[in-house]
Formats: sequence, C-alpha cells, structure tokens
Amino acid sequence: MPLITNLIDDKSPLIKYDSTWLPGTSADDQSEDQYYHGTFTTNNVTNGRATFTFNGTIIWWYSALRNNHGTFVVQIDDKTYGPYDGYSAVDQFMVPIFNISGLNQGTHQLTLTNTGSGTTLYVGADVIVWQSNVGDDNDQLITETIDDPDPRFQYQESLWSSPSDVNVYSNGTGHYTEEQTSATLTFTGDMVTLFGKTGPTNGPYTVQLDGGQTNTYNATTNLPYYGITLFHADNLGSGQHQLTITNSPSASGQGLGIDYAIVSSLSSTATTSSSSSSQSTSSKQLSTGAIVGIAIPAATAVLGFFLAFYFYRKWKAAEATRNQLQSIYTSQRPQEAGTGFTTSLDARGHQSSGNAYQRTAGDGSEGVTYPPRPAVSRPGSRPGGAGDTAEPVPLSSQPLGGPRQGSFDHSRPEGGDVRQRVASTTTTELPNYSQIISASGR
Repeated sequence: MPLITNLIDDKSPLIKYDSTWLPGTSADDQSEDQYYHGTFTTNNVTNGRATFTFNGTIIWWYSALRNNHGTFVVQIDDKTYGPYDGYSAVDQFMVPIFNISGLNQGTHQLTLTNTGSGTTLYVGADVIVWQSNVGDDNDQLITETIDDPDPRFQYQESLWSSPSDVNVYSNGTGHYTEEQTSATLTFTGDMVTLFGKTGPTNGPYTVQLDGGQTNTYNATTNLPYYGITLFHADNLGSGQHQLTITNSPSASGQGLGIDYAIVSSLSSTATTSSSSSSQSTSSKQLSTGAIVGIAIPAATAVLGFFLAFYFYRKWKAAEATRNQLQSIYTSQRPQEAGTGFTTSLDARGHQSSGNAYQRTAGDGSEGVTYPPRPAVSRPGSRPGGAGDTAEPVPLSSQPLGGPRQGSFDHSRPEGGDVRQRVASTTTTELPNYSQIISASGR
C-alpha cells in the first residue's frame, strides 16, 4: 500500500508557533540562503513552543546546528523526549534535529520546546518531513489538480475577486477576499491538499472537512509566499467529500488567497495489471526482420544512454546531497512531480494538519537515494521515552550538503572548542527515492 512522504516548509500555517518565534531574515543572518528555500523560523526564548499535528508513522524535524543554538525537548502526544542539544561550533544546515519512527498510523501532535539558556538560547524550524500510510496492498495514487476557477470550487462571487498579485499565482488565476466568507471544494478522493498565499495582509482562517471539526490557522507571514499549503488531509476513504475554508480576519484588511487544490484517489494495481496482460496476449507477433530492424538501433540507443547517464551521474554527484530535501517526491506536487510508494499499514478516518511542501514547476530537481545518516547526541543525554513508541533519533552528525561557514551574528571563535558528540545506534533513514512510481499531477 502507498507510503506517502510529505514535506512542508517553515512558512506553512500548519506549523503553529507561539508569539516568541520570529522569522529569520537576511538582515540579521547572512546564512539565510543556507536553509531550505532560504527561509527559517527561530526562537530565543526559554519555553518558546512550536506545534505540528500530523497523520503518519514517522516524522523528521529539520533545522540547523549552530554556535548559539542550545537545548530543546520534543513531546509526541503524551510522551516527552530529550533534552537534545542544537549546539555546533561549525554551522550545519538542513539537519534532522529530531526524528521518531514506529508510531501507530493515526493523528499525532508534536510540540518542540526551547529549553536553552545563556549564550546558547536558539532553536529553529526549517522544514518538516513525515510519512503516512494510505490505502490497501494493491493501491496506487492517482492525482488530479483542481484550479480555483474549476466549478468544484464554489464562491459567493460578489465577495471574492481576482487578487492584485494574480500573476504570481499558479496559472495566473486566484480568488481573494477580505470579507468573512467561505469557499467550498467538493471532490472525490482519499487525500486533499489546498494551496494558497500567506503574507503580511493575510490573517486567520478556518477549515472544516465533511462537516466535522473546525480547524483554525493563521496565514500571516513577514513576506508574501505563494503556493503554500493551507490544509492537508488523507485517509479520508473513498467517495465524495466537501472542504469549507472561511476567512476569519482578526483585523480590518486581512484577506484569504486561494490558488488550487490537489486531490488524490486510490486505484487498485491488480485491475491495471489484469488489463495490461489482456492487451499484451491479444497483440500480433512481429516478423523476424522487423525485430532485427528494431533491435540494432535500440541497442545503439541504449549504449548511448548508459554512457550519457554515467557522465551525468559523475557531474551530478557533487551537488546531490545539497539537493536531497528538494528532491522529495510526494502526491501533493505540481506537474513535474511523481509519487513515492512503499507498502505499509492501512488506516482510515484520520485528518492531518500537514502536507507536502509546494515547489514551483521547473525547478529541475530529481529523485535521489538518501544515504544512511548517523545520529549523535551530546554527552550525558540520551533519547527519552519508553513503551511501544520507538525511540527518536537525536542530532545528525553531518548536514545535508556538509558543514557550511558562518554568519556575522553566528561567529565562531578561532580554534574554538568543539563539543564532543557520541554516535547513537538508533537512526531512521529518509526513504529511497530511486524507487519512484509516477502519478498524474499538476
């Protein structure tokens, strides 16, 4: 059955920060471009908290290890893990500072709390990756994009308009309102992800699925961001569903921008294989001459392909690790994307407040195989927790792409002390994306 890998950037409203968290900017950190997509959110207040609710079995929290980063703890549901240490004398970026696997398929809440003090007070959020099982053994996902003008979206047209910045919305279309009004999306499928805009003029909004619980989010960010995940849910079960999103401004002028949705339905591979087999046995045989005529140029083409592939891989290897996170394939992706599948458990009826991060089309990234990443911890600390929940993986010893050098406000003393780290025997690798099953998408 499909094992879906999801990714969101720190700017998604699905990550709920308390008021002590602030956006990282190039004005106060020259290493901003070392973070995933050049964005991060940071906290330097003891007991500052960030919360993320997800539906799945495995989760990774990516951030940075730096010389002013300190300790933190992580709570998953009712169990607390840590403390962990985010300190490093040498800056490291896009590092999984927390990972846990073996969770029961279902809805979980992760809360990260800053426990730092003194000169090592910081903790950050860069990107969150998690995995969720959907469907049955013979299922695969078929993905469809529903753009905002599609009649399956319903608006009270007098209260919605085309946004002034519509040229940066997908396909140059979008719906925007500053009124307290709703839009509904009626769809058939097992998964749905809604994308839109966040920014300084955006505000709170609510989402309700199939008349159930109302979830509240806040789309206010320091700068405008487009194609951001506003809502995600999976394991909905087959049949028709209705999603209602409502602008709920807390101040005059706060608006809601809707761009498009991606809906995924489950289709049995057993039916597809049977159909393909039937077509194959009914086809006519080729003559010997035709086979030879095809085989010779085909063999030449294959040889040329492997030579080209060999030299391409040598060229690409130098930048492969830097692009690892940007190469995650999920079902909630634009047109160039595929869907990564493995087989695992089935669960239905769970709603997640997470989704896959949206990237613009044509960014040129491709699937790569994730190497093993040893996890390390600061001497004197170890992962907490017991019972049937798997122990989390603490800090990785190397960032994706290797250690990177500095920032004027994260200076490192010349020949300064490097705190010793001890390798942990527990580690959960990111999935192997050399095994990609393509799905139709945007």
